[in-house]
Amino acid sequence: MQLAGAFLVLGCIAQVGVAKHHRHSIDGMVGLWGHSAHQRDVKRYLSNPVQATNFSDSESLRRLRANRAEDVRNGFRHAWKAYRKCAFGADEINPLTLEAVTTRNGWGATLIDALDTIHVMGLTEEFKEATEKVRTIDFDKNDGEPSKVFETNIRYIGGLISAYELSGDRMFLKQATALADVMLEAFDTSTGIPWQMWDVQTGTGSSETGPSTLNNLAEIGTYQLEFFRLSQLTRDPAYHKAAQRVYDVILDRNTPKKGTPYAVPGLYPVFLDIKTGRFIGGKPNLGGGSDSFYEYLIKTWALSDFKLQRCLDMWNESLRSIKKYLIARGSDKRLYMGVGDNEGLDSISDTFTCFFPGTLALAARLQNDNETLELAHSLLLTSYNTFARMPTHIGPENFGFLPDGDDDSDLLKSQRADIKKYGFYLDRPYYLLRPEAIESIFYFYRITGDEKYADWIWEIWQGIKANCAVDGGFAGLRDVRLGREGGLIGKQESFVFSETFKYIYLAFTSPDVLSLDEYVFSTEGHPFRRTSFNGTF
Repeated sequence: MQLAGAFLVLGCIAQVGVAKHHRHSIDGMVGLWGHSAHQRDVKRYLSNPVQATNFSDSESLRRLRANRAEDVRNGFRHAWKAYRKCAFGADEINPLTLEAVTTRNGWGATLIDALDTIHVMGLTEEFKEATEKVRTIDFDKNDGEPSKVFETNIRYIGGLISAYELSGDRMFLKQATALADVMLEAFDTSTGIPWQMWDVQTGTGSSETGPSTLNNLAEIGTYQLEFFRLSQLTRDPAYHKAAQRVYDVILDRNTPKKGTPYAVPGLYPVFLDIKTGRFIGGKPNLGGGSDSFYEYLIKTWALSDFKLQRCLDMWNESLRSIKKYLIARGSDKRLYMGVGDNEGLDSISDTFTCFFPGTLALAARLQNDNETLELAHSLLLTSYNTFARMPTHIGPENFGFLPDGDDDSDLLKSQRADIKKYGFYLDRPYYLLRPEAIESIFYFYRITGDEKYADWIWEIWQGIKANCAVDGGFAGLRDVRLGREGGLIGKQESFVFSETFKYIYLAFTSPDVLSLDEYVFSTEGHPFRRTSFNGTF
């Protein structure tokens, strides 16, 4: 799907099937209120640096950082060696049994997700070997199971794009384009909103739960970053148009109204029907099923050289409602993120929400908004606390809190005991090596230059090494209060290589390695280069 022409941007609803050889407006340049990005605003945003310039550069600190970075690199090598020996080319390795596991169509999720981390760590031979393996992958064939379109995008397409960005090897871009072309078929629906699942061999779509047309907010709104960058690199607007069409439809088909699933402007329910484009339920939140939708609003705006005004408008509208309805103070006086809307807040959260302080801090720096940066810091302290209060220095999958001033009589005895001991209670105490809290701490380190954040990440890394390291890499924990003694989980997803290792490692490299002023990180931790954009592909 190469295009030999440029493509200029409009704010109207795009038609996915428009002939690509004509000049058309690119979706998203016109904002929610009918205006485009003003040049003076763009210049102002471009002058706002994200990263700090006050990093300490003492000789002793340089040695400490280098030693810590090498320690993390050795941990990565340990996990990669087991994968290479026992499951090379497979989606995952079970770190306890050393068996190859197929979870993402057998295309090699770990192989591709790990590429940019391998490159950044300077593991030259490992990168060469992985490159040759990727060269042989045929995305027209799979394990016979439907592909989860969202996961295929963030792990495979995103991983291939960033491998190309860092290495310059066009084979990666060719493979990314080949897979994106296959996945683009999933967007060929009556609304342009993609199927949740897509069978590449039969060309049929479905929901994860069966033949229904259900999908969720994150899984329709986490293409915009990868598809925008792919359109830039290939000069083919089809990818960007398909991703922006999602915004067209949800804004056109849904009007906020009290008493309906979509009650608050910018606070979107979790579930919608791709056939109608309308939300059908699921309380708004910043956790799994919703998280990266909001993340991609601000990040796609930044990646577009601040030209996609609609993304910024949607982000600002959502943020106003998030501040008002989804954040509450707990009985420990910390600020928590919950689940709810104008009818009330459920005081439950998950580790996925821990991405938000970092993304919020990024947005604050991009817009030079110190008040929002202070809010982001308060939320970061809460996220970090879920790790710091555990004896393992590792946080749980889900946790809850008691809103400040509420009575605790509705809580279980164990929950009250947890709140008394930790300030929050553990709802699901297991840990699957997820990166979100580490990611947000990394952002604060790069944004402030304060070494305490790097120390926090080092503390968590020590906990991971002590409790999760096994012969096959790193395993999950059944209970973060008990650590290794509470039992291990034989699961090591590809994001451990693309995110968890990367963010830990980058906390100890030179700050100019993948600078936040030069790259935007995807929800899977893949860095995409920020380049100038004049409104044409």
